[in-house]
Amino acid sequence: MTRRATPVDHGSRSSAPPYRVGVVADSHVGEYLERIPDEALEALAGSDLILHAGDLSVPSVLDDLAAIAPVVAVRGDHDPPGIALPTGVVLRVNGKRIGLTHGHRAKLFDGAVIALDVILGRRTGWTARLEESMAVRLGRVDCIVFGHWHEPRTRQVGDTLSFSPGALCPWGSLEGPAAPRRGLPGVADRGVRRYRWQLGPDAMRPRVGMLQVDDGGIEATSIPLPYDAATKVALAHWEVPN
Repeated sequence: MTRRATPVDHGSRSSAPPYRVGVVADSHVGEYLERIPDEALEALAGSDLILHAGDLSVPSVLDDLAAIAPVVAVRGDHDPPGIALPTGVVLRVNGKRIGLTHGHRAKLFDGAVIALDVILGRRTGWTARLEESMAVRLGRVDCIVFGHWHEPRTRQVGDTLSFSPGALCPWGSLEGPAAPRRGLPGVADRGVRRYRWQLGPDAMRPRVGMLQVDDGGIEATSIPLPYDAATKVALAHWEVPN
């Protein structure tokens, strides 16, 4: 039986200005970044609520974001077991239902998508039924917020707005200045690096997002940060091979 996320109320505002929901995904703090870049915190200032779509990868990220606004977060595939977070949440904000999940599927599926793109040298549609698969667990929502693929995406699927702001740490686990590992793991490293490069320079820019929620609906905006915002706070171990 499929388990669906339980709705949680997070505020209502019947008059202007609209409810501002900051969105963060794939921060990878403690794993690849030392901390959240200052530019990201500045972009999120003024939020009424902040959503984190997984891959924090340390709980202190929630404390940093909570200094700006209340935070709701879900677990990503890079988050350790010690971070007790749900895999999906549905929130009611200004009468709208917002579903929050990381967006990853089975590792074999994700791996096959990356391998096919690398072999063919072009995008082959990693989003095939992605929104549908997330909606199965989240149920009927007005907006799905997700991350995982480190790529900004805004798409209307029927009555549901699908939104990924892009990643705060855009290069992911196998990008940035890190050298590929030795042996067979290094083959996977090079494959993921080539996949990331195929996305183009815009996808390699760190980003956060903002949702404007009011009676008229939900407006989603991906906010690009300076290209060096993440590299300035990259962990030192990125400078040497794994």
